[in-house]
Amino acid sequence: MARLNPVKETRQLQLIEATIATIGRRGYAATTLSHVASAAGMSPGIVNFYFRTKEQLLAATLEFIAGEYESSWRTQLAAAGDAPAAQLEAMIEADFSPGIFTREKMTVWYAFWAEAPNQPLYETLVSELEQRYWSETRGIVDRLIAEGGYKGLDPDAVAHGLNAMIDGLWFDLLIDPNSVTPAQGKIICRLYLSGIFPKHFGQYAAGGGPAAEAAPYLERPIEEAAEGTDAFGRAAHRKRLSAALRRRLQPQGRLTIKELAAGIGVTTDTVQNWLNESTEPSSWLLGRLLAMLDPAFFVEAFGPAVDAMRRRFETRLTAEREAAEKDRAILTEIDPRPANSDLPSGDPARPAERSPEDSGGSRQS
Repeated sequence: MARLNPVKETRQLQLIEATIATIGRRGYAATTLSHVASAAGMSPGIVNFYFRTKEQLLAATLEFIAGEYESSWRTQLAAAGDAPAAQLEAMIEADFSPGIFTREKMTVWYAFWAEAPNQPLYETLVSELEQRYWSETRGIVDRLIAEGGYKGLDPDAVAHGLNAMIDGLWFDLLIDPNSVTPAQGKIICRLYLSGIFPKHFGQYAAGGGPAAEAAPYLERPIEEAAEGTDAFGRAAHRKRLSAALRRRLQPQGRLTIKELAAGIGVTTDTVQNWLNESTEPSSWLLGRLLAMLDPAFFVEAFGPAVDAMRRRFETRLTAEREAAEKDRAILTEIDPRPANSDLPSGDPARPAERSPEDSGGSRQS
């Protein structure tokens, strides 16, 4: 077996980690080898020595995070023992572990998922990983149904529900890094399981035991942050949310509180708490609100976030334009020919040929 070069492995890992960080900051499409080289503290030429193309580096990055993720849940699973309930707990722990559940990793995962339909290699890697994860989860659920004597449960549906919930919480973290913590994500998944497997997860049922840990995510009291910038941000957000809702409720709007509550599946007291600025909707309830109300509601409720997103885009666009101008200036200095010139580099421009009349001669007929 060929002996691996430890120096080369180390450099490749540095570049992969730099790629993850760069995609997290700039996005998939805007990431270049120069950006990665800068993040890794290397020259672009060194990057080309380890990865000949950007596509090769991106493929290695996807293979790395896929392997890291699978290794995480398989390690947790191996330590859980044979009990299916403990194995489900292990899968949840893995999905919200500190090295996996980060906004940077979520950005990279969703970037590759979005590219997968157009990249056969990405699609193969992602689909095979998801199939292995799905098969493992479905098998655990099937054994738990048999062990608990649960009747009328479809293991496929239960496994799909759990996986979809985890995907949704990952997406929440991508959209708003303050929306959910790892601890809250785990409790929410256990709350879901408590309604399906009460004999095994009943201690997490709403209103009792550890379920209280989920309260800050489901409806966060305004007293949660008494100091710091988050207190101002949260209070201001709830004020905007309340004002946006009031504009759509009678007497200003067309809906009653009862109609709004019924439309999104909550009690009128919950809506009243939002109007009083004492709590705010969870991410999935916010999704229902957005589906039920007009598009302007989002901008009214999340105005500063939309403005910040616009400013970041404009700043990035300006920086890219400035970089393009610098590159153009360098190219012009190296080769002053017009951009549309077809003359070989280094050849002086040929003077236009003069007609016989210009030289005083006569044209032969």
